[in-house]
Amino acid sequence: MPEVFAACMYLMAGHWNDGIEVDKNKKPKSVEWKSAVKMMKNPDEFVIRLQEFGKIVDENQVVAGNVKIIKEQYFTRPDFTPEIMEQKSNAAKGICSWVLNIVKYWEVI
Repeated sequence: MPEVFAACMYLMAGHWNDGIEVDKNKKPKSVEWKSAVKMMKNPDEFVIRLQEFGKIVDENQVVAGNVKIIKEQYFTRPDFTPEIMEQKSNAAKGICSWVLNIVKYWEVI
């Protein structure tokens, strides 16, 4: 389950400095669970950022190297599916779906 939140952090890195610490290449400094909890500390703000992230994709501001990491490290995992994540939690299912859909949208744009 932490992998879906790690993938989310990779997508949002560089676009939410209060929620995700990044290095000079706009990669998250940490994708451990503690960092994910920090990212989600204000649930309302977290949901708004997820809902508005399409604008960042539209403006071509997603870090391509981070998408590559997501595709190589997370999309290759057999358990990185909404159906499997649903068995763990509905939140993990939702974030997994969001990551998959944002990456697909990014590829189209």
